[in-house]
Amino acid sequence: MKQNKLYIILLGVFLSMGLSSCDLDTKPSTKVDEDSVMQDARHYEKIITGSMVNLMESFYSLANPGYGAFLRADDAMGSDAVLNRKYGFSSHYSFTAIYGKGGTNTFSWDLTYQIINNMNIILRDIDKAKGVEELKDRIKAQALAMRGFMYLHFASHYSFAINHDAKAVSVPIYTEKEEAYAPLAASSVTEVYAQVLSDMDTALDLLPENYARAEKWQIDRSVILGIAARASLYAREWEKAATYSDELLRNHSTSYLMNEKEYASGFNDIDNGEWIWGHAQRIDQDNASYQFHFLDTTSPDSYYYSFNVDPYFRDLFDEGDYRKAMIYWAPDPGKNPAEEEFVWMRYAKFKFKKDQIADIVLMRNSEIYLINAEAKAHLGDGDATHKLNALKKARGAQLVQLNGDELLEEIYLERRKELFGEGFSLVDIIRLQKSIQRKEYPQSEKVEYTFQDETGASFTKLFTPQGHRILNFPDKSEFSANSKYYLYQIPDTEVRSNKLLYSKYPPLDIF
Repeated sequence: MKQNKLYIILLGVFLSMGLSSCDLDTKPSTKVDEDSVMQDARHYEKIITGSMVNLMESFYSLANPGYGAFLRADDAMGSDAVLNRKYGFSSHYSFTAIYGKGGTNTFSWDLTYQIINNMNIILRDIDKAKGVEELKDRIKAQALAMRGFMYLHFASHYSFAINHDAKAVSVPIYTEKEEAYAPLAASSVTEVYAQVLSDMDTALDLLPENYARAEKWQIDRSVILGIAARASLYAREWEKAATYSDELLRNHSTSYLMNEKEYASGFNDIDNGEWIWGHAQRIDQDNASYQFHFLDTTSPDSYYYSFNVDPYFRDLFDEGDYRKAMIYWAPDPGKNPAEEEFVWMRYAKFKFKKDQIADIVLMRNSEIYLINAEAKAHLGDGDATHKLNALKKARGAQLVQLNGDELLEEIYLERRKELFGEGFSLVDIIRLQKSIQRKEYPQSEKVEYTFQDETGASFTKLFTPQGHRILNFPDKSEFSANSKYYLYQIPDTEVRSNKLLYSKYPPLDIF
């Protein structure tokens, strides 16, 4: 982002805190002076810029670096990540964080509605500003897409799958059409998904055909189509998911699949040809890079190296799949192996760049292939297998010829393998009504590891392997589908202050 960092952050924070209340139940005491500040449409573009920075760079704690904290939590609560006992996401791994209404719940609620409120300000007021209509339409399209993206987070995390209970309570829907900041009743999960898709369709209609973004953090047609495809898949709108993803894959830039060298380069560079959308980092704007202290488990530059993998996860990859070669046993990086006792199954997918910065991926082409394959598999379209095999071929994996439920299960498995660490594990467990799959790895099977000491001499030592240590829910019940432990909860402050919250749909009878 080339804009002045201080101005962007101050604008983002001021708008988030000054134009929205945390619980959405009172009118804020301060507001932007519209006459002096917001009379030019270009200022509304800066709200989007500031909001993106606020979304990605805000810290609730060192374990919660912006929106990326939700992505990391999703994978920590899945089947394949094995977290150590170091700082960060350990409570999510043990399912005590969001069920206990801890900090992540409040952070998720406040940050998501802050961004929604900022987008609503744009949509409510931009037509009163000076500027050409094409500029206003583009800004409105981007605001709608960002708002829909935030409501997608709510729809996919605060209620079970839409086919489990289409009328299950989710969250209130605040739009520019509502009276400013008046408390509203929570809508159903079906209604929230419908809002997301409505926002995406309107955004696609408004975005000027000739708009070409300057940087990949900005929202263009490919990003809107990607969000729409993702939301349609989660909402089980198979035709829409296939249509949106088909349009994306007709474009060369969004059909490209990275090669082995690119895949092994660290998942840290927004200029990667497969990335559709991401958040760039630089020396003077690097808060979001902190996530790589959890994700990067193979380099000394990392500190926590939390997101190791289940040893059984490696067995899911075919021989010849280059992703499998990136998964191996190793002690903590940067430590003296002679003084270490344990080895973990490391995945060298995420690596810091120089100066401990790393860009954050939000959407890439592989996901679109998998969305397209899953949607078409449900529709009985033979192209589903072609799309799945295109991705498998790019990764050196064995091709398949499957149909029906077998094909769908293979697509779900490929999502686990391809999208590991990118924030999809919990969402897929919820929307597919699946259960966590974890089993203990025998520590008696010692692992032989060879290393060099400070003189260069080689030594071989036996280490104790580490696998999953959390094998059931906090109440000691077995992992199961549609568990109360999977869902984010509305903060108590909102429940107490918003008397209308459950006036339309009753609260979920699980807490």
